[in-house]
Formats: sequence, structure tokens, C-alpha cells
Amino acid sequence: MLKDLASCKTPGDCFQALVMFLIVLLVNILIVRFLWNTALVKHITVLRPATTLLDTLLLSVALTLIK
Repeated sequence: MLKDLASCKTPGDCFQALVMFLIVLLVNILIVRFLWNTALVKHITVLRPATTLLDTLLLSVALTLIK
């Protein structure tokens, strides 16, 4: 995804790659937030729910780095 953004040749291609990246990032944030708050927080009492989008974004980045 980021390779497409780095290797775009026209402004239209860059805009399309940027929009796709942001859509994928938003979907990823929503999925991670849903799974974190509904599954993990209920079963692991030490964890707290993710309340802001920044918390969820950082959580998503951390999980991606660990993976």
C-alpha cells in the first residue's frame, strides 16, 4: 500500500493511493477497536477499553509492529 504511494507517477495516482491508504487505515482502526473493546477487555481484567481514535490508532500500529 505504501509502495504504491511512493511509486506513483501522476498526481491522480498519488491521490488514489492516498485515499485507499486512508480507507484501509480507518477500517483497520474500527476493527481493532471493536475487537479490543468487545473481546479482550471483557476477558482480561487488566486491560482498559480504547476510548479515543488515537488510542486505537496507536494500538493498531503496535499490533502491526509486533506481527
